[in-house]
Amino acid sequence: MVKAIPNYPIKVLSKAFAVLDVLLEQKSPMSMSEISEKLNFYPSTVHRILDTLKYGGYVEQNPNNLKYQLGLKLLELGMAKINQIDLVKEARPFLKELAKKCDETVHLAILEDNNVIYLAKEESSQTIRMISYVGKRAPLHCTGLGKVLLAYLPLRERDRIINKIDLFQLTNNTITDIKRLEKELNMIEENGFALDCEENEKDVRCIAAPIKDYKGKVVAAVSISGPSYRINNENEKHLIDELISTCHKISVRLGFQSNN
Repeated sequence: MVKAIPNYPIKVLSKAFAVLDVLLEQKSPMSMSEISEKLNFYPSTVHRILDTLKYGGYVEQNPNNLKYQLGLKLLELGMAKINQIDLVKEARPFLKELAKKCDETVHLAILEDNNVIYLAKEESSQTIRMISYVGKRAPLHCTGLGKVLLAYLPLRERDRIINKIDLFQLTNNTITDIKRLEKELNMIEENGFALDCEENEKDVRCIAAPIKDYKGKVVAAVSISGPSYRINNENEKHLIDELISTCHKISVRLGFQSNN
């Protein structure tokens, strides 16, 4: 999704959003001076913004070190948004069933701002699990979910995103060449599923497939993820079949018909 520039931007609001964004990106508490330096804002401006956000519950301040972090009000807003999405509501029973059948971690995700964003997660009963959470963002080029969401975009939109994102390397298997990525995306579109063979995280494999709406448009993706020794050549075919079947059931719930 491409963000549109507002017609009538309000500077103080833009600065408040910038403060929230930097706290989100940092993932750890920050002092007022650290935020000011990071954003190149006057300390007095940052102080007023933080004071207002703290009053509303959008940030919290540690009374011991006086550092700031995101507040619970943002979690409340985020969960309210997720609960409004029919996709999550319709998909959740099928995600639970898939996680139970495969006994691996299952994710539901969408494409947003040139990233994968997790909307739902169902854990396996295994002792070794995936470190992920609802709301987490992940790269497109080296995750099964991301590659599926890219593969089914209109070609012009796909090319625009590929040429914009950074194909950074996370493991020895990460695809960092545009031509190779394009070739794999075409294969994914043809096969109906994507594989992440330790491309995003060493010793972790993932299988992903698309969810379609009533128009036949891919609106989300579902993945099965786990350690490479559990997701291997012996059970890959079974997992792919279960995943594609689950994605089809969710798509039907969203109004998709096979003749679309």
